Amino acid sequence: MARASASEWAQRVAAWRSSGKSAAAFAEKHGYSAKSLQWWSSELRRRGQAAPASEPEVKLARVFRSGSATPSTAPSVVVSVGEARVEVRAGADRATLELVLGALHAAHSGARR
Repeated sequence: MARASASEWAQRVAAWRSSGKSAAAFAEKHGYSAKSLQWWSSELRRRGQAAPASEPEVKLARVFRSGSATPSTAPSVVVSVGEARVEVRAGADRATLELVLGALHAAHSGARR
């Protein structure tokens, strides 16, 4: 088998990342080693050549200090965990909300110990 170029490995790494499979499972299916796939993933990142499509989407939340006015009058639900307060508006992304609430719960649980 001929050696693959960096651009070919970039395509392989992007396909692996978007597959959701482990490096071992993905590499075995495609006929190359998991260690090579992981090495190239790291190498491409070091070179600043990681494919943007291979990175997970990052969703941001707007954070307000306690007592500050929120810019919208959309209907909302307020969730309090310890001293933290999260205002959830209609149309909020469920997965992002679950991550935020899980992090708050973990932080609050750790603070009580």
